[in-house]
Amino acid sequence: MEKEIKKVILSNPPHIHTRTVLFNEQEEIIEDKNKKQFITCKETVLTVKYTDNSEITITAPKGYKFDGATIPFGIGKGDMKLLIPALFHDIMCDNKAVINYNRKQADLIFKECLVECGVNKILAQLMYLAVEAYQILFCDWSKKK
Repeated sequence: MEKEIKKVILSNPPHIHTRTVLFNEQEEIIEDKNKKQFITCKETVLTVKYTDNSEITITAPKGYKFDGATIPFGIGKGDMKLLIPALFHDIMCDNKAVINYNRKQADLIFKECLVECGVNKILAQLMYLAVEAYQILFCDWSKKK
């Protein structure tokens, strides 16, 4: 059973820049920039408060590179309000221990973060369902060393 989220709080909203491919860059750098188009320019924190009065903190470090949302069917792709939730979801996917290897919890946090960032609740629900389906089908959430 998943812990019920009471509230998500974004402290010190991130500055996110687009990583631009420059003339004559090495092929590996171009490939990396095309795969992960965004980078954080300062550290930011997302606090997740639960109804049982527990909480977790997820930190997005300065210099973290991410793709801005791997969105099935392109739902909402390009909407800048999705960048912050996508940032934190990617961090949870990269560091599954922060949420105790709980895929469902990561997806619920993503959904609550969408709403906190101003995405309407219908689109947030669609995004949540799309991300959940993608995670179930294509991602391994088993514990790894």
